[in-house]
Formats: sequence, C-alpha cells, structure tokens
Amino acid sequence: MLNFERDNDRLNVRSAAVIIHESHVLLHKDKNTDFWTLPGGRVEFFEHSDTTLVREMKEELGFDLQVTRPLWYMENFFTYHQKKCHEISTYYLAEFTDPWVINLQEDIKGIEAEIDLIFRWFPIADLPSHNIKPNFLISGLQSIPEQVVFIRNNEIAD
Repeated sequence: MLNFERDNDRLNVRSAAVIIHESHVLLHKDKNTDFWTLPGGRVEFFEHSDTTLVREMKEELGFDLQVTRPLWYMENFFTYHQKKCHEISTYYLAEFTDPWVINLQEDIKGIEAEIDLIFRWFPIADLPSHNIKPNFLISGLQSIPEQVVFIRNNEIAD
C-alpha cells in the first residue's frame, strides 16, 4: 500500500467511494474513532485508484462495486493519532452491483479481521449534524460535481 512514514509524518495515497442510494450516502468508521468518512482504502503500488475501491469493498464488505466516474481529487493535511498526515485522495462515484446489499435501516459490520469497521447509510440532508471527515464532504455530497474538482484542505495549524 502507498503509505510512507517519517518521524511523526505520514503520506497516504487513498481512494474513496461515494455510494448514494435514495438520498443516502454510505459512510464508515472504525469503532474507536468519533468521526465518519467515505469507505475506501490505500492504493497499492501500480494499482489504478478506481481498482482500489473494487478491491477494498470486496475486502471490507464482501460486496462487488461498480465505479462510475471520478468526482474529486484532494490534497488533505490533517492530524490523526498524533501524526501529521498528508493524504492524496481520489473520490469516485460508485454503486453496488447487487441492489440486495442495500438496507438503509441497518448498520453493516465490516468483515476484515484486523479492522473493526461499521458502515451506515446517512441521509445526505442530515450530514451537517454529524462529525464527517474531511469536512468538505458535508457540502460536497449535497451537490455532486459534473466534472472532477481539485480540493486543497489544511487542518494542520502552522
């Protein structure tokens, strides 16, 4: 995976899936964190970033995913577990290939053994009342762009 560390700094290359169904978006979180984010994962060496999402959804949920198109390309600076992180992310619009996997009323427990992930469908209109990271998603998911948008985000105080 494309994840490099030096001292207290980390560089990640990540892909994330924007999966929307009936005005709800699928988010996930580790049971030990207090925020929600889009599902996805780190890109492997020589793996296309959209292929990352297909692999990650299969690993984390056991579901097949169809990636539609890129939405956002983001450079994000933030702190996580006392490490300063520089994350380069591509966000894609995607959908599950089997509609039977969608249940808007129930949480989905991830199946990866080493990570305890919880997946939940959130009404997009209710996102402002939740702790969503990165913050741009609260407004970005309300208005999906027609073309790829480049975003810079810096949550690290200089």
